[in-house]
Amino acid sequence: MAEAISLAELAHRILILPPISRGTHFAGPNCGPEQHARRLVELWLVPESDHVLLAEAFRLLDVNAVADAILRSMVELEREGDPRYWTFPTLEELLPKLRELAWQRMLSASLVVEGIKGIRGKRHRSVLPAELPRLTPDWELSRLTQGDRDEFIEVRVQRTSAKPPVKKAWRNKPSNADVRSALAEIAKGYPPDARPAEKEILRKVRDHRLGSGATRSQVRAALKTSSLHGRRGHRSTKA
Repeated sequence: MAEAISLAELAHRILILPPISRGTHFAGPNCGPEQHARRLVELWLVPESDHVLLAEAFRLLDVNAVADAILRSMVELEREGDPRYWTFPTLEELLPKLRELAWQRMLSASLVVEGIKGIRGKRHRSVLPAELPRLTPDWELSRLTQGDRDEFIEVRVQRTSAKPPVKKAWRNKPSNADVRSALAEIAKGYPPDARPAEKEILRKVRDHRLGSGATRSQVRAALKTSSLHGRRGHRSTKA
C-alpha cells in the first residue's frame, strides 16, 4: 500500500508550488495546465504496483487525465488572476473532477478495485467491473455502498498491469538416447569406484551439450544402466 497523503498536506504542497508563467516560450494554449498536471502527478506519485485507498484513487490518474480535470475546472470557475501567470483551481475545487475520472477508470477496468465484502468480511477480494455500476463510492470513508448498505469496506485501488503474465518457457527435452550418451561421457571423468549424488549428476547432464533440458526422470532412467549407478546421495570423489 502506498503511503497515504492527507488532503490538507497535499493542498499545502500545491499552494507553495511556484507560479507558471503565461510567457510565449511555452508551446500551445494549454501548456500551463499540462505543466501543472505534470507537477501534481509527481507530487502525489504512487509506485507502479502499489494500492491506494479509494479516497486517494485520483493519485493513479495519468498526466492527461489530470490536465483534462484542470482545464474543465478552469472553464467552469472562469477565475481571473494575475495575467502574467496561470491561475489554477485549488485541490478542493479540482477533487470532484479527479474522482469522477478515477471512477470512470474503475468502471472501464483501467483501475483494479478490491474491497472487504460487507462489514463482516475478513479479506479483500476483487470487485468486478460488472459489479461497480450498481455501487456508489463513498470517497471519504473508502467504501462502496448500495443504498444504505455497505457492500465493500476498506476499498483499495491499483493500476491494471500493462505487462501480460510471463509464461514459463518450457525447455526442449533431449531424447533418452542423448541423455544416456551424455551420461556415458560424464562417467569417464569419474574414478571407477565413484558414486556421485543424483543432484550432482543431474546438474552435469543438463550442462552437457547432449543433455541440456533433460528431466529428472530421464536422468534416473539412464543411471540404471550407467557405471555411475549406486547408492543415491553417496558423496563422490571429485572428478
